[in-house]
Amino acid sequence: MQLAYVLQCALILVMAALVLLWRGPEPAVAALYGGAVALANVGMLVWRWRRGRYDYHCDGHRHLRQFHRSMLERFFVVGIMLATGIGGLNLEPLMMLLGFIVGQCAWMVAAATLKTD
Repeated sequence: MQLAYVLQCALILVMAALVLLWRGPEPAVAALYGGAVALANVGMLVWRWRRGRYDYHCDGHRHLRQFHRSMLERFFVVGIMLATGIGGLNLEPLMMLLGFIVGQCAWMVAAATLKTD
């Protein structure tokens, strides 16, 4: 999982560098912020996954509640961070969402190819 997270970080940095060359510094900052939102989302997912490895139980209802809570936590954190980027920091929304999407796709590709536990 850590290697997939590192690869995600590297791909976000490469994407931000490409946006810097293509559009300039302000859109690059917005894209980097969107990538940071994706990193926060995956960080929370990895944190929950690691906690679940040591807090093992066989109760299906409890497992489903924890899964649902984790999903809601990540949803609200991502929503608040994206709203802060657009409303509070006045970042370019399209570039910020591009960074977020690239970060999420980088995680999916890295995790699928590395087949981490």
